Amino acid sequence: MSFRDKSNEIANEFLQTVVFLDDKAYGTTDQADINHDFDVKSVVKSFARNKKVCSVFQPEVESDIGLFTEIAQKADVVVLDWRIIINLDNINELDDEDDAEVDDPNGHYTKQIINKLLESKSSQNSLKLIVVYTGNTELLEIAASISDSLMHAGISGFSINQDDECCVNSHSCKILVRAKSNGGHNRGQHAPELREKSVTYEELPEFINSEFAEMTNGLLSNFALKALTAIRENSFQIINVFSKSLDYAYLANQSLLINNHDANELLVDLIGDTFVSILRANDANSLLDTELINTWLDDNLQAQEQRKRSNAGQFEDSTFAVPVAKALDLLSSCNDVQEKFVDALADLENLSRRNVEKNYKAYAFDIFSDSQGNGSHQEYAKLCQHKNLIHSEGYIPFLSLGTVVKSSHDGKYFVCIQQRCDSVRIANGDIRRFLFISLDLVDNDKPFDFITPSGEKLYLNRKTYDLKTIKFLASDDGSVRAERDQDTLIFKQFHQMEDGIESFEYLFELKELYAQRIVDDYSSGLSRVGLDEPEWVRLSKR
Repeated sequence: MSFRDKSNEIANEFLQTVVFLDDKAYGTTDQADINHDFDVKSVVKSFARNKKVCSVFQPEVESDIGLFTEIAQKADVVVLDWRIIINLDNINELDDEDDAEVDDPNGHYTKQIINKLLESKSSQNSLKLIVVYTGNTELLEIAASISDSLMHAGISGFSINQDDECCVNSHSCKILVRAKSNGGHNRGQHAPELREKSVTYEELPEFINSEFAEMTNGLLSNFALKALTAIRENSFQIINVFSKSLDYAYLANQSLLINNHDANELLVDLIGDTFVSILRANDANSLLDTELINTWLDDNLQAQEQRKRSNAGQFEDSTFAVPVAKALDLLSSCNDVQEKFVDALADLENLSRRNVEKNYKAYAFDIFSDSQGNGSHQEYAKLCQHKNLIHSEGYIPFLSLGTVVKSSHDGKYFVCIQQRCDSVRIANGDIRRFLFISLDLVDNDKPFDFITPSGEKLYLNRKTYDLKTIKFLASDDGSVRAERDQDTLIFKQFHQMEDGIESFEYLFELKELYAQRIVDDYSSGLSRVGLDEPEWVRLSKR
């Protein structure tokens, strides 16, 4: 089984709901215009055989478009007709400018729905598959029209796919244009190069599953899909753990707290721990097994012809080929990592034992790198270090251990090392000093500790004299909350400076263990003993 086949299998387990919008969904067959008909029974049965919930919506009045859009937000996959003819007796709820009768029903409502689904930043960054399933034969023109509509609506990041001109996509969303093939009636009407873009009712489930899998056919995305599937399958068990019988205990706990916000923060931690326990109970550690990794290596290293350019110091101009079997050996466990690399790579062309011993860490990043270069390593570092990778527009952080900020006064970076217990339950209107350690912005070739969301590399100043205290005013929830300033979040310092109030831009939050390690490093620095000793003795210890 190839990695693509395995990805299809994992996507098939995850996908549950598909919604259709078609103005002829429940109408009678029109022999004069059979290409635009839509056989609901055949479609629903086809998805039922694939164990998918399929819902078909037929708009009758203009207000139905808004209703369907809300439903589509919750579906795994959305399938839309291109030509939608409905009764315009009702006022359009999506766009007041469209109250007048629509002269051309081709694409008007479809583009409106697509724009609505993708107009928010969170929607643009979420995984979406939209299929325009149409009886029209102008597939290329439809894709171009959708692309233009997105651009005019200010929705950026979308373009026509170079490998499939009937596809408009971004980094996380795919809009496909495909032709209805009602018993093969429409397939012969397209240009020869577009006939393969026709999809029958029976082919729809597998087509949708395959296209979705193409968006998620990576090791980590497959892991995430399997994890989400496990949580879905155990949703009622999770609800049972958070039983209504615990309500009194929760309220009693809240009544004894100074700030009831802490009780809800505890619930967030508890639900997260429950998700983790579900994944461990489903043996999540083995989801990415050796067989799956092996198939990934087969597909990806072969696709790159197994050629990599080394970035390992003075060996910058050498190239080397890594067979899949050798790459798999590098992923096995062992006591001595350096020895493992020497055994696997030393006998390859253009490499020597000495080079591998000296530069094995650099070779690791050469072998397992893609067209992004270090880009994927940066994103993986953020995944490991950053606490909040997904933000809603309404998210307002509070200042606590691990919060990284940037000064508006001098552009310097700082990380907060105030323990959480000293960052909350502050009386409303009280002034609290917070402790910060400075971070230096470093060049790409210098050592660094953390990376910001925009890719800057930061090095932690571990000297005790780099400690900084800043006063902040507590908000009514007992913490120091950020304030929204256009597209940024800022913490305002309490006291006045000569040129006004200094503010600190919120950048990101470190995960608890990373933040706690900073505190431990700083504490150990405080316990150092400084004394004068003979230089002959001191230098001999180096």
